[in-house]
Formats: sequence, C-alpha cells, structure tokens
Amino acid sequence: GGDRDLRSRLHFTRTCPNISTTESCVPEPEELPPVITMTNQEAAAAIRKHHDELQSALTGAVDALRAAVRNTQSWKPARDDVLHFLDAELLPHAAAEERALYPAGAMIDEHRSIVARAEALRRADDAIEAVSVASAILALFEVHLSKENNRLIPTLVADPSISLERLLAGMHELLG
Repeated sequence: GGDRDLRSRLHFTRTCPNISTTESCVPEPEELPPVITMTNQEAAAAIRKHHDELQSALTGAVDALRAAVRNTQSWKPARDDVLHFLDAELLPHAAAEERALYPAGAMIDEHRSIVARAEALRRADDAIEAVSVASAILALFEVHLSKENNRLIPTLVADPSISLERLLAGMHELLG
C-alpha cells in the first residue's frame, strides 16, 4: 500500500552518530539512496507519521518506568529501556534533523535540552528522580514535535523553493 511505498522511497543507508558529537550525519554522495520521488505533501506526511511513532514509543517506555515505580518493582531496567530508546532512536533522529531540516539552527536548543536530560536520567540514582527526568524528556519532546509538525513542516511545504525530499536525503532511516 501507500505507507509501504513511502517507506521504500525513504530508505536511507546510514544512522547518525549520537547527537552530542559534532560529526556529520550526512552520507557521502556514494552512500545516498536512489533518487526519491515524492511530493512535499507526501514527505511531510511521512515525517509526521515517523514523529507519531517516536512519540508513541517514548510514551510507552516512560509509562513502563512509571508503572515499575508505582508497583515498587525494580525501576532500573525500565529506566534503561528509556535510555536505550533515546540512544538508539530519538537522539540519532534529532541529530539527523539538525543536519537536514533545520534552517539556521532553529530548534536545536530543544535537542540539546533533551540530550542534557538524557544524561541526567543516566545518572539518576533513585526511582523518583528517574521518573521525574523521564517525564520531563517526554514533555519536552511532545512540545518540540508540536512545533515541528505544526510550524516548521508547514512552512517548509509552503515554500516552493524548498524540496523536503532533498532535505530528507541526509537523514537516517526516517520510516524504517
């Protein structure tokens, strides 16, 4: 169907390094995927869908941490699951966005705040602190996604000189 077709057209070959590094996320020309043919509207829909998936996964991980603390279970495995999601999915996604989507560094400060809170979560030595920091990460990410989905992406789509397809060419596997 349509989603599968979008996924096949937006398959990228390289994951970005952790956002806290200064290395480039943009693939070398020989690593770029084949020519992608999608409209700005299709690209915007793909971005929003991926954002929904990220938000859902982060919400699930944070909710599992909250449940572990409420049920007086061991909270560290649930905290580690949140950190794994941040390190494997969210932070590489944010690093790729910085390279591909953000004109003149817009909204990068929010990414840096998420990174700082991820480090605080890594250092959390009690359950209350872990839930508090993980909840702050989730809230910050939700506000950030709202700005991207409702302000940045519509602005990019409305500008006829911008091709979202080209902007996405440097991102990691956006839909995969």
